[in-house]
Amino acid sequence: MQKLTKYHKRIKLTFIASAFCCCFLLMFLFNSVGSFAAEANYYEVKIAGEVAGSSNSKEKAEEALKEARTKLSKEAGSIVFVDSSFTIEAKNKAFAKTDDIEELSEAIYTKLKEYTDTNYTQAIMLSTGNYYILVDSTITAGEVLRSLEKQGDEYDEYTVTLTSKKVDNFTEITYQVEESDSMKQRIEELMETEGLSRKAAANQLHKTVDIGFVDSLEIRSVYTDRDAVLKGNEAVEKALADNAIGIRISVLANYDEDFYAEAEYWEDGNLYEGRTEVEREAVPGVRNVNAVITTVNGRETGRQVLSQTVITEPVPEIIRTGTMPPPTFVVPLDNCFLSSGFGYRWGALHSGNDYACSYAEPIYASCPGTVIEVVHSWEGYGNYVMIQHDEHLKTRYAHMSDTACEVGQQVQRYEVIGYAGSTGDSTGVHCHFEIILDGVAIDPFTYLDGGGYDYYYDEW
Repeated sequence: MQKLTKYHKRIKLTFIASAFCCCFLLMFLFNSVGSFAAEANYYEVKIAGEVAGSSNSKEKAEEALKEARTKLSKEAGSIVFVDSSFTIEAKNKAFAKTDDIEELSEAIYTKLKEYTDTNYTQAIMLSTGNYYILVDSTITAGEVLRSLEKQGDEYDEYTVTLTSKKVDNFTEITYQVEESDSMKQRIEELMETEGLSRKAAANQLHKTVDIGFVDSLEIRSVYTDRDAVLKGNEAVEKALADNAIGIRISVLANYDEDFYAEAEYWEDGNLYEGRTEVEREAVPGVRNVNAVITTVNGRETGRQVLSQTVITEPVPEIIRTGTMPPPTFVVPLDNCFLSSGFGYRWGALHSGNDYACSYAEPIYASCPGTVIEVVHSWEGYGNYVMIQHDEHLKTRYAHMSDTACEVGQQVQRYEVIGYAGSTGDSTGVHCHFEIILDGVAIDPFTYLDGGGYDYYYDEW
């Protein structure tokens, strides 16, 4: 009994000691985990959500990423566009192997290259309102700004001061425009000698009533299609040509100009309807004008007339307009169709309508008149007949196989004057029909009854 009690005490002491050790160990582990959680010792670099490598510090991970991007850019010759997101995630791991900077940089480079878009490049965007241009560098952007400063001020009357401020992720450029030092001196001299106010003296010298830039300019770095990026003079010319960026000057100008009176129209019963002739040429008058002229980059964009004084009166143009109804003409064959109309073909004027038909088809006078020419030839028009209808109008019927009238003969509409053929410069049987007004061939459709359009698709 005494022996059992002795062992009982020894077991009890052993249990107490073991419990104390366990508690101490748990406290140690808890403190260690808490300390471990407070500061991560493992960083994963992910490209498009995929792990590219790891590092034991965020700074080393960022350095490796920078080296990989630099290597890609050197290979491409410019800063490249990577169409993918990349992240650095901190994690806690008791035991983990990490990459050194060289290994991680190479792993990131390999992964980034999969997402590199060589069609895109970094560019500088200059924008104002809805307008923008893309240039290849800040150097080119500066050239554009300097070129804008020079525009619209051919006499060096102004100085331009550019100021900038950061707004979010871009720079906003604003402009302050003032008289140049030489202009200020001239204004002061005029104020002293003439006793004028500063504004009156300035207006008398350079007539300026408003000066500034079209709008404030925003400059930011963007990625864009390589083909859209402009370089050097090309960028400068584009900015100036579009007239959307640059200096605006509104000038109060005084000048003399020619001006014209409205034309006068006289009715003339000896001219056919639709015809006009100039009876008297216009002579311009002269007037003195005060106006505000607005230019952008030296190109006029607006003109507001304030007042004008007539120096000499203009002489109006007089135009006679015809009121006489023209005679009616008809297509000079029955069984035919239009194979070629009036107008230019193969670089030369085809002076009439061609009506294709059967050989020896009767050809009629298109309108009453007097036969003035009957020609038999194997050249040019071949065999043809010319009819005078009044002092202004004639008709010609060409390439006949034979004629059926005489010079001086009076003919009526639909009276047979010949037969269709292919004489002269002709490639097939047809009648070449012309209407000639005051010696000039005109489109026959002008005077044909109903326009003659029914003959476009007639069968023969």
